[in-house]
Amino acid sequence: MSKFDVTRRGFIEGGLGLTVANFVPGSAPFASAATMEEQTIAAAKKVGAAKVNGMIWSPYFVPMQPVIAEFTKETGIGIGGVQDISIFDAPQRAMAEALSRSPQFDFIHIDSNMIPSLASAGFLEPLDEYIKNSGFHYDVVAGYDNFMKYNGHTYGVPTDGNVHIQYTRKDLIDNPDNKKRFADKFGTELKVADTWEENLRLQEFLMDPSKDLYGSGNLRNRANGVTWWYMIFYSAGGFPFDDDMKPTLNTPAGQYAVDIYLQDKKVNHPEAANWGTPQMIPRIAQGHVVSCQYWDGTCKTIKNPKQSKTVGQFYYSVVPGSKFSGKMLRRSISSPLAAILINKYSPRKAQAAYLALWLGSGKNSIPIVSDPVNAFNDAWSNAHFAAPQVINAYTQEGIDAIKKNFEIVCPPIYLTGYLEFQDALGKNLSEAYVGQLAAKDVLKNTENEWNKIVGRIGRAKLKKDLVSYKAAMTKRDVPA
Repeated sequence: MSKFDVTRRGFIEGGLGLTVANFVPGSAPFASAATMEEQTIAAAKKVGAAKVNGMIWSPYFVPMQPVIAEFTKETGIGIGGVQDISIFDAPQRAMAEALSRSPQFDFIHIDSNMIPSLASAGFLEPLDEYIKNSGFHYDVVAGYDNFMKYNGHTYGVPTDGNVHIQYTRKDLIDNPDNKKRFADKFGTELKVADTWEENLRLQEFLMDPSKDLYGSGNLRNRANGVTWWYMIFYSAGGFPFDDDMKPTLNTPAGQYAVDIYLQDKKVNHPEAANWGTPQMIPRIAQGHVVSCQYWDGTCKTIKNPKQSKTVGQFYYSVVPGSKFSGKMLRRSISSPLAAILINKYSPRKAQAAYLALWLGSGKNSIPIVSDPVNAFNDAWSNAHFAAPQVINAYTQEGIDAIKKNFEIVCPPIYLTGYLEFQDALGKNLSEAYVGQLAAKDVLKNTENEWNKIVGRIGRAKLKKDLVSYKAAMTKRDVPA
């Protein structure tokens, strides 16, 4: 990882000291036609000035600073300090804060899939009243705002959509010699894959380990690999639980997903099981990968000639799908989906809530998601898909693919106990990938562990959670 402007796990004190454009001083009170941003400022002024403290990873926080400075200028609400914690470490720390009912952090920036667990622990402040007062609305694709809702309330403001899109090497599949060889061998055209099976065949055909060119650039480590399994499982028509909260993993759809997931081993780098994003994104950008499904921000890296040897050499598209269920289904995933959540125990929760809504405005978030250096906050709002600076950051083809994948995006386990469910599945998948567990035992073992988790949390409680989980699932078979 590169060095950040904010020291990791350090505390940033004082004002931001940034010069930004301000609203016209001395303007009259906002009229009924006031913009969402103006209404947010008006509502925030009523709760008074304050310095709020937060938990947020510095690469996310740095590009937010000019937008926060503008809000501080208008309302007196700014940052007192932030603790710099990785988005991957934040869930465990947040749960510790929730269990101790700590008022230390007024807001936390975290994977929104933690909302059910944190809300169930009584830690989160519902945002519904603040949203009403500010006129805020989620300008998002196809119900993506449901990722922020749980048990009838809204709890989060996204800053990073983090949706997966398909990356396929344009230079390799458009090569005339490759096209001819492929047609001669398979009797069909070499092109961007529609299904998981087609994608695997393309990867096998074009990979050349002697040139350090491997078919797949997908992660298969314990922490992140499970993300890919969900896409395959959902596209096969699977869903992890029935209406009585009994696990439904050890099913034909589940076994299909395990099979596709494990076949990645023959086309991926031998060390892939130990890699995360810091290792894989450079390999994708440096041209060592044929195709993959990966977080959308990788478009920015590929576009940057200082970081990439593959500028203009990838097709960006919808992730592959499956006809296993009897009809074509495509399912992308957003995980971790970074969002700002508010601490119910904070004495400055109102100020933190309005700051979060200010940052979540489509207009205000445009400079955040298009930052060319700190590129962790990725596009998620309809406003982003039409903004020239955002399009320039991702390319038009990239931003089009991001929007299409949002139409069929799904969450991982959106239930209380998310971390436990996730870790059990990730552990068994990773052990099977490295040969420590038989493929036939992955889902059986996971279901046994999940049944114990359901027992600890409570079946009746989790059955209520299922409503929010299902609401976050896409209702489309394929993008429009």
